Amino acid sequence: MNISFVTSNKHKYEEVKNILSEFGIEAEQKDIELPEPEGDIDSIAKAKAKHAAGMLMTPVCVDDTGIFFEAYKNFPGPNPKFVFNGIGYEGIMRLLKGKSRKAYFRTAVSYCEPGNDPIVFDGVMKGKITEEVHDEEKDVLPYMRIFIADGQEKVISSVPVEEKNRISHRGQAFRKLGRFLKERYK
Repeated sequence: MNISFVTSNKHKYEEVKNILSEFGIEAEQKDIELPEPEGDIDSIAKAKAKHAAGMLMTPVCVDDTGIFFEAYKNFPGPNPKFVFNGIGYEGIMRLLKGKSRKAYFRTAVSYCEPGNDPIVFDGVMKGKITEEVHDEEKDVLPYMRIFIADGQEKVISSVPVEEKNRISHRGQAFRKLGRFLKERYK
């Protein structure tokens, strides 16, 4: 089975491609512009998937991910890229100085077939934000350099890819999608 994964992010695509292959599903990257609706990550993922399925006229999956700092209500929430681009590591470290460094990632994966309502699958990875940036030379998503998942000793950017995919929020959500699709299309 093939599915279109709508993203412009090569890191997300590689991760998702590997995860879905465990279920015999081949993910094809579709880099198309989608509107950026406001809301929580579930409603954002649903809206994007419905739009993409209508544009491409094929089953699609879209993910939306947020990171949430315990010290701040719903922040950065569904806007991690905006926050990072605005204040960078220095601003994040300043915001968390003297506060709880507990945080979690949450991914909502929305699957949609043209003309149908989207279905959402989610995953959560809990952990904490470090006090310094690691692996600056690695080509990874920015928060991976400052986040240590519960049960790990290293930042996610230092964890082998197979291990990261096993424990990550995105891995959890896409495995739920993989099981759903495998059952639905056996």
